[in-house]
Amino acid sequence: MSDVLAGVVVLEIAQVITGPMAGLQLAELGADVVKVEPPDRGDSFRRWDGGGDGVPASFAAYNRGKRSVTLDVKTEAGRELYLRLAERADVVLENFRPGVMDAAGIGPQALRARFPRLVYCSITGSGTTGPRAMQPTYDAVAQATSGLWSQFTDLAAPEPLGPPLADQLTALYATIGVLAALERRRRTGEGSVVEVSMLSACMAFQTLALTGVLAGEEVPDRATRARRSLTFAFQGADGLPFCVHLSSPQKFWVALCEALEQPALATDTRFAAKRDRTAAYDELRTVLQGHFGARPRAAWLACLAAHGVPAAPLQHLGEVVADEQARAIGMLPDAGGRRFLAGAVSCDGARAAAAAPPPVLGQDTDAVLTELGCSPADVARLRAVGVV
Repeated sequence: MSDVLAGVVVLEIAQVITGPMAGLQLAELGADVVKVEPPDRGDSFRRWDGGGDGVPASFAAYNRGKRSVTLDVKTEAGRELYLRLAERADVVLENFRPGVMDAAGIGPQALRARFPRLVYCSITGSGTTGPRAMQPTYDAVAQATSGLWSQFTDLAAPEPLGPPLADQLTALYATIGVLAALERRRRTGEGSVVEVSMLSACMAFQTLALTGVLAGEEVPDRATRARRSLTFAFQGADGLPFCVHLSSPQKFWVALCEALEQPALATDTRFAAKRDRTAAYDELRTVLQGHFGARPRAAWLACLAAHGVPAAPLQHLGEVVADEQARAIGMLPDAGGRRFLAGAVSCDGARAAAAAPPPVLGQDTDAVLTELGCSPADVARLRAVGVV
């Protein structure tokens, strides 16, 4: 595990993906992330896919390397303990609807008034103002309203996306905001309230497309980026898919024609320059597929690599977890017999990897409350009345 954030304490009171994934990023960088969960049921992702042990893949994916504390913040005793935890924390992460934390007396204004050095990160669906601020917002809703979904589907026959892009993009932007606020606090001594919404994150992620629309260019659809970047997907004779990304350099087009052993194609006026290939994208794709259908994928990938053409197998996730390159860069470490993804960031050669497994619900409650000065008898009394 990287120690970049060693000594930083994060109090995470969040569920499902956006908040927990932000907490995961900070844990992978060395922060001590204390996850506060409701007694008995915990984070709703513990039971999301029907698992019985409370640590299914859906929960494990976003909660490795954290400590779990059960605490009912709706009770007076629970709120008091939460405030004591917040006093020790550098960062609070939450992803409730606007006003929920304020109503409980532990919102950003209340906590920052008591703890001015605290970095408070609030993640919402669509922000805190406007006509949809209080609308329940899950991944699909944010994808739809931000236009992100339109970049991946035909709006005349729309299909849902597989990965939770809106949730995970929001978590990454929240992490950036927290890290920036921690740096500001280092310089000024003052904490901050960091706010990010799923809507704002998904819009920010589409900076190229939306900047073009604001500049009066055509409204892009799912095919626009492929045409402009000359990205193609083909199938070899064995039916296995692969991609070719020609981008702008003319050398890649020339090399592709050489790999295909089609010198006449390189001088074909329909495809001579990038703008020609972009305009004739559909026709070019058909021509190229006609050639690529003659040999299996592996043969074409070897040939394209030998000619320096940007290409790769279009892999399903079962292939990805066995990929030699993914293993070589340390993305698939073994942790206690169970395999988890490592983090994407490496600092001074230390890859961010939350080696500790995801916590069982409440497994660290006693230890964390002891750190607050609670005796075993105190903890027993709190547990007896359902506070922890």
